[in-house]
Amino acid sequence: MTSVQLIPSEERQKLRNLVDVHSTSDAMAAYYGLEHPNERVSIYGYYPNGQILSGFMAVASTGLDLFRPLVIPFTATDEAIRTLIAAALDPGRPYLIYLPIEQRDSLIDLADIEPIEVTNLLRLDTKRFQPVINVLVQKREGPGCSPRFEIQSRGEGHAASGINWRSSQSAEIYVESDSSGYRRGFTKSVLAALIQDLLKERIRIMFRVADNDYSAFEDAFDLGFSPTNVRTLFAQIRLNREAASVKVKEVE
Repeated sequence: MTSVQLIPSEERQKLRNLVDVHSTSDAMAAYYGLEHPNERVSIYGYYPNGQILSGFMAVASTGLDLFRPLVIPFTATDEAIRTLIAAALDPGRPYLIYLPIEQRDSLIDLADIEPIEVTNLLRLDTKRFQPVINVLVQKREGPGCSPRFEIQSRGEGHAASGINWRSSQSAEIYVESDSSGYRRGFTKSVLAALIQDLLKERIRIMFRVADNDYSAFEDAFDLGFSPTNVRTLFAQIRLNREAASVKVKEVE
């Protein structure tokens, strides 16, 4: 019988049989499944025959949104995603989810979905990276003592770069800016500063860019990022109460 089981923190390492920690496409699931702090994540395993673990879903508290947990499913089939969502999520509560674009229709009739953006995962080619020197860039401390680089130009132009998450193998970075910061090239400067800082750690550096963010794409390619062909839907979801009322839920 198919079951969904809550995986105890001391057993999270069993997920290593499912994810490739050296793979760019698996990197985010590997981080949340294996390395996100135990007190801030719940891991639900999918057992299609009741015995053998074949997929999982992480439900994590993050700095991305303090009120909406982040959901990261990692499984090959739509049926597995639907079963995990129905078993693990509270009906009516909003969550944020990263879902492979090819699985975007898996939640039809199960949850209300409000797409936020389609993202493209880029990976840095370190051989192509060239530092950008800008004396306005200041290093700050971000959440969890992670590095954050900012430019605040007398209140007229702001940009900042930081880390969404960092594992022992990889880091995913972000950039934010007002319109003036984009026009003045501040985004490229703060990204370059962060990249240069992370290169000391010899980890894989990734950057997730929205489909319609042409400025971010331009900055990324200039700095040495290349496409990975990993496209992901970022959305808000709410599990339908009707779906929850008939779900099979075996969480231990």
